[in-house]
Amino acid sequence: MKILIGIITAFIISISTISCSKEFKVTYLEICPTELTTTVDDTTQLTFSIVYEGGDFEDPNLIQVRWETSDADIVEVNDSGKIITKAIGLADVTVFCQDMSSTCNVTVIDTTTTQSPAY
Repeated sequence: MKILIGIITAFIISISTISCSKEFKVTYLEICPTELTTTVDDTTQLTFSIVYEGGDFEDPNLIQVRWETSDADIVEVNDSGKIITKAIGLADVTVFCQDMSSTCNVTVIDTTTTQSPAY
């Protein structure tokens, strides 16, 4: 009898786990800001807005994004979207989620001049 109760309990727990895990589809993704002009050795936290179907906004684990930079020698980005500027120049920082992406164009200038690099 104890074995039967254990099997039934394990079955109920596994059904609950399956029904609680929701799939979601991203319908909108936008990075903020979309353009940024800053100086060398500056740190900025980029954020994003996301809309998706079938997900629970109370569970941040459902939102898994990936951050990339087009030139790590100019701008580094970590897993949470924090950028650190390394050198004068231009770089794009992009956030990805499922099949969507959004990009921030980062211009890093010299603090001693007002001249910006050209895209």
